[in-house]
Amino acid sequence: MREDKFYIEKVKDGENEYFSFLVKKYQQHLFNVINKTIRDYSVSEDIVQDAFFRAFKSIRNFKSDKPFFPYLLKIAVNCMNDYFDRENRKSVLMENLSQKSKTESHIENVAKVSNLYELIYSLPENEREILLLFYRDGKSIKEIALLFGISANNVKVRLFRARKKLFAMWKKNK
Repeated sequence: MREDKFYIEKVKDGENEYFSFLVKKYQQHLFNVINKTIRDYSVSEDIVQDAFFRAFKSIRNFKSDKPFFPYLLKIAVNCMNDYFDRENRKSVLMENLSQKSKTESHIENVAKVSNLYELIYSLPENEREILLLFYRDGKSIKEIALLFGISANNVKVRLFRARKKLFAMWKKNK
């Protein structure tokens, strides 16, 4: 599988059809993050669609050396904020969520998730991939060992090191 940078550069060069690869790669994961906050399937779909649209429109400003998913997640947080700010949707929001403060804390949590993904993507690639496969994709230690062609104990060691580095970066970033 190619790196996001390849597809982003293709889109920047005017080959817009390559953006669909990024949509396919991140659509479900972004939807899951947003829907945990919104808890409304159709609204979450709208926000994800809007986030991809805005990301596509602003792709020329995106720095290809940065990870794409945290960038996309920040755009989605802005889309959620726009959604909650719209006057005609406030009544729906109040029906779906009992308190506005609860909604604000959900949005704050999504922002924290975005920050966490930025930190994850700053890890070395082998540690980042093992961490994402284990936590995001739900792969077992044995499955990861098979994918990387290493022992299960080696996967455990790399996971431990990645978590340790991530925690240190998280504490430093607070």
